[in-house]
Amino acid sequence: MADDDDDVNKTSSLGWIYVVVSDTRSPGPRQPVPSWLPGSAVAVYGSLLIIVGVAVNAAVTGASLAARRGSTVPVVRRLLAANLAVAQLATAVVVVPAGVVTEALGRWTLGGGACRAWLLGQVLLIAGTMWSVVGLSVDSVLRLAAPRRAYAVLTERHPRTAALVTIFISWVVAGLAALPLGLAVSTPGPENDNAPVLEDVCAVSLSRRDVIAQSLAAFLLPGVLALTGSIATVAMRVSTMGSVDRGPTAVVWVGVACVLLWCPFFVLYTMLPFCGDGLCFSPATWTLSAWIGRSAVVVAPAAWFLDPAVRSDVRRIVNRIRRGCCGGYHGNVTSSASSVYDDSSGLISVAKYQIHRQQ
Repeated sequence: MADDDDDVNKTSSLGWIYVVVSDTRSPGPRQPVPSWLPGSAVAVYGSLLIIVGVAVNAAVTGASLAARRGSTVPVVRRLLAANLAVAQLATAVVVVPAGVVTEALGRWTLGGGACRAWLLGQVLLIAGTMWSVVGLSVDSVLRLAAPRRAYAVLTERHPRTAALVTIFISWVVAGLAALPLGLAVSTPGPENDNAPVLEDVCAVSLSRRDVIAQSLAAFLLPGVLALTGSIATVAMRVSTMGSVDRGPTAVVWVGVACVLLWCPFFVLYTMLPFCGDGLCFSPATWTLSAWIGRSAVVVAPAAWFLDPAVRSDVRRIVNRIRRGCCGGYHGNVTSSASSVYDDSSGLISVAKYQIHRQQ
């Protein structure tokens, strides 16, 4: 009897985009659920996220990796920032475009293989983003709390090793957070509604236990840790009357942006297994929360520019590129010019379905 109840209470989410399964043993049909949120408007918004997200994250990644001598940003923080920007860049390039196509067409059209990869990719990238934020918060707290102790000495002597270990741990934990979904999408099944993945609407069936575990590991736990680290960072900066280094402030805003933007979605996602056979919130609410979360691909990296040192690194890289492009022409004009050059200067449309129990 318990097994039957577990089957009935399974929850489907279309790439975490909303599909309610009334009874997984019933073949359907899937009917559109009306929504006041137009798919075309969401697709336009998603397209803007792609363009701006790629530009901003590419700038942060390039400045973090290319800035070496002359940069006042600690090496560990630069590498951790690059790791976070790469995760956000991958989200903007891989996850968001599929959502835009689906919103524009009103259905999933990219095939079963792409569906499974998309389902797994977005949970892995979200979890990777959140645990990368935790790594940044821990680095900031330890630097402020003990600027002359073991961690500070380690990061000064072996900054790349410390950063790579932190990045490795972040992605290992993110992979464990994505494990319930990974097992579901990798399990072959018959081409019917009892299969783990419903490829025609790109949905995956997860038990209540798996949904809660995944939500805790991918967002709730790292979100609490990141906010705690942000509060500790602000408190320590206030107690020391601030400092010249604005980097911790930027880290705080990056973390707060990621947590706050994804919070509405994960609140609904955690509620989803308890909805039973009905819609406990509207499809438009789910769609809106999913795209608010995806807005982190622009808002979070933009928060890095609150740090003057990051802005200086970006300007330095831009000037270096300009000199590289024009150096061959200007180099023969005057040698003094180069010697004095100053380079410091969800629920998306396809998700609006409900599987009805056969009478």
